[in-house]
Amino acid sequence: MLKITYSTGKSLALSDADLAALPWHNLRTHTFWTDGVQEFRGPSLRDVMALGTEAETLRGKTFRMKALNEFSVEVPADDMFDSNPLLAREMNGRPMQVRDKGPLWLVYPRDDRPDLQNPVYDDRWIWQLNDIKVL
Repeated sequence: MLKITYSTGKSLALSDADLAALPWHNLRTHTFWTDGVQEFRGPSLRDVMALGTEAETLRGKTFRMKALNEFSVEVPADDMFDSNPLLAREMNGRPMQVRDKGPLWLVYPRDDRPDLQNPVYDDRWIWQLNDIKVL
C-alpha cells in the first residue's frame, strides 16, 4: 500500500492493484547498491502522482518520501519531469519483497543520463517506499 498526501489535504491509498492498473515501464540500469545491470518495472512517479492532481501543479514542490522503517528523504517534484524515475515494483522479472528493497523502490535511469550518476541523486533512491507527502 502506498499512501500519498497532497498539499491540498487530499490523500490517496493505492493498493498493488491500483499501481498495476497504471502503465508500466521497463528501465535497465546499474545501481549504487547492486552488481551489474538490473531490470526494473513499474509505473512512473509522474503517473502515480497524477492520480490525485494535475501533475503540472506539482512543479516546484517537494515530496517527502518515507520508507517502512520510517527513513525519509526529500525529493524535488521536478525530478518526475526532468529525470522520469520509476516506482519500481519488479526487479529482474520478480516482484520486489521487503527483504529486497520492495515493495516499491524509486529508481532513476542512471545509465541513460550521466548527470544522474551523482551522490545527490543516489541519496534519493528510497526503497521500501510506502508514503509520499507533497510539501
